Amino acid sequence: MNIQKYLKKKIQQICIKNGLKKNFDPLIKKNIKSNDIDYQINGIIKLKNTMPGSLYELAKKISCDMEKSNIYKKISVSKNGFINITLRSSWLCKHVNKMFISKNLNISKKKKKTIVIDYSSPNIAKNMHIGHLRSTILGDVTARVMEFLGHNVIKQNHIGDWGTPFGMLITQFQLKKPSINQSNDITYHDAYLNYKKDPFFASQVKKNIVKLQKKNKKCLKIWNILVQSTIKKNKLIYKKLNVSLTDKDIRGESYYHFMIPEIISDLKKKKIAIKYNKCTLVYLKKFTNRLGKKMGVIIKKKDGAFLYTTTDLACLKYRCETLHADRIIYYIDSRQKQHLLQVWDIAKQANYIPKKTILEHHSFGMILDKNKKPFKTRNGITIQLMDLLNESISRAKKIIIKKNNIISNKDINKISERIGIGSIKYFDLSKNRTLNYIFNWDQMLSLEGNTALYILYAYTRIQSIMNKGKLKYLCNKNKIKIFTNYERKLTFSILQFEKTLLMLEKYGTPHLMCNYLYDLAEKFSKFYENCSILSAKEKHIKASRMKLSSLTAKVIKKGLYLLGIKTVKKM
Repeated sequence: MNIQKYLKKKIQQICIKNGLKKNFDPLIKKNIKSNDIDYQINGIIKLKNTMPGSLYELAKKISCDMEKSNIYKKISVSKNGFINITLRSSWLCKHVNKMFISKNLNISKKKKKTIVIDYSSPNIAKNMHIGHLRSTILGDVTARVMEFLGHNVIKQNHIGDWGTPFGMLITQFQLKKPSINQSNDITYHDAYLNYKKDPFFASQVKKNIVKLQKKNKKCLKIWNILVQSTIKKNKLIYKKLNVSLTDKDIRGESYYHFMIPEIISDLKKKKIAIKYNKCTLVYLKKFTNRLGKKMGVIIKKKDGAFLYTTTDLACLKYRCETLHADRIIYYIDSRQKQHLLQVWDIAKQANYIPKKTILEHHSFGMILDKNKKPFKTRNGITIQLMDLLNESISRAKKIIIKKNNIISNKDINKISERIGIGSIKYFDLSKNRTLNYIFNWDQMLSLEGNTALYILYAYTRIQSIMNKGKLKYLCNKNKIKIFTNYERKLTFSILQFEKTLLMLEKYGTPHLMCNYLYDLAEKFSKFYENCSILSAKEKHIKASRMKLSSLTAKVIKKGLYLLGIKTVKKM
């Protein structure tokens, strides 16, 4: 139930009925200042030219029609034309009871679209590090939300498995000649150093790049060993992170290699690409270089090698023409913005992107230390992602042991992993993705404030209530009703779930879900402290409050699931 959307539709119908502006878009704000008012309707001034009278008279005319509906307990109009409304508790209960009996929490299914989400995308022969955390978990949340809303989601792990780096890696492999078990010892860092220092090594790299692109069997064999070795390591991280990416979601740079010659030929034919100094490039009018002249983007080098732009162009064409994407979302950091815009510009010139297809770059900020510098080890080395996750699990375990000496060792390990991983993900996701944030272990693993531990604690508290209560109270005919203001506020918070989901669908901003869950947990805490649940004397009140608690737990669990975080039954 999206209350604001529902109210907006009702007001628009009233305006049309009264001959007012047909496309009137009222601004409906949730009231946080008064317990007596739920929403304030603004924007009546937009109707001023459609009908004579003051803003107050216009608002009064609309409110008179609204009063005919039985969903409002109270409607008042201010002198400046604002309409204040209070909804009937019985109407709120009607919709919250629908949520209780529905498998999908009575969330409206959207018109199904094919949505391609590009996220994680690590490079081969490099360990995933802290810089991969945001792309991986932000993209995964969007994938989960879109699937829950009924869309056809195609997850794409666009791994870096082609191009110049592989010329270096293959040359390094040929130099070391490791066994298959030792293939993990081949690192991009070592290969890059050799490439920079050794002229002979550099010349072999250039040869191997061309050989790989021409599908030389020996080069392809080495390439495959390196790729499979890295994928195997990354899968362990995805599993630990509870990220939904699988092998079938991998379409690396190499996948699109077969398309590139045809694309270059097509761009030349359409006079978008030209030959210049033995290179093939595209001039972009919308972009300028440091001299203020239109920028030239190389898509094929002198030696016949292709660049990232060429691969990403082929990738975009494939997603539009083969996957039939209605919407393509890229989760890559803000430094790639210009590169993406250039690729999109070339694709649009070549008519590779249908008019219906929406392209979005969901950029994100950096993870910083307390000095507001990129978060690294004390030695200045980029932190490996697996090390970071293990550290979080270890810290969570110490907290659990300190707080609870009853849980068995087996349960401690399981709970520690869920809390450790959940805390690190929640801390990241609770920050606006467009901004940098400072990494802080103490805040992350705190039981107070907007943290995973606080939300999980609220969930375990409800589980304890359910275990102590009798199942018959959840199964009987008594429905959820509102007896106090605490129940009303909790009910109201539960009914904001769909609106939060739709905001995530539109903007890809998981911090809104974190804020929502924190508000819901706070509302439950106040309800729990002020309303008797298990000790309620009247059976219908006990049943209602048991069901309201159970529904709160369902919403928390679903919200955390959409964030990729597993719940725990005890802490």
